[in-house]
Amino acid sequence: MAEMYRVLAVCGAGLATSTHVAKTLQNGLEQRGIETQIRTCSVAESNGVMFQYKPHVILATVSVNSIQPPEGTPVYSGVPLLTGVGSAKVLDEIAAYLTELDKK
Repeated sequence: MAEMYRVLAVCGAGLATSTHVAKTLQNGLEQRGIETQIRTCSVAESNGVMFQYKPHVILATVSVNSIQPPEGTPVYSGVPLLTGVGSAKVLDEIAAYLTELDKK
């Protein structure tokens, strides 16, 4: 059985937008048969949270350049999940990445 994947959703304040995209991501991945555990935080606390939480994927509603992920951890823009424009593509990309992790 596949493991539970850890996703970190980062936004400016760590409240509304990260919570919204986290829920959208979780629902979208569940529909694709992928279980996730999602934590939200602000950009300011992201470095500490990343160190402790060790996410498989980071989802950001802020500029992806403002986040310094651990080496090898992809950062995806959460904006499509916020607006709905291109959300299926982002969900498919994240699902494909997590599925590939299972094969390693």
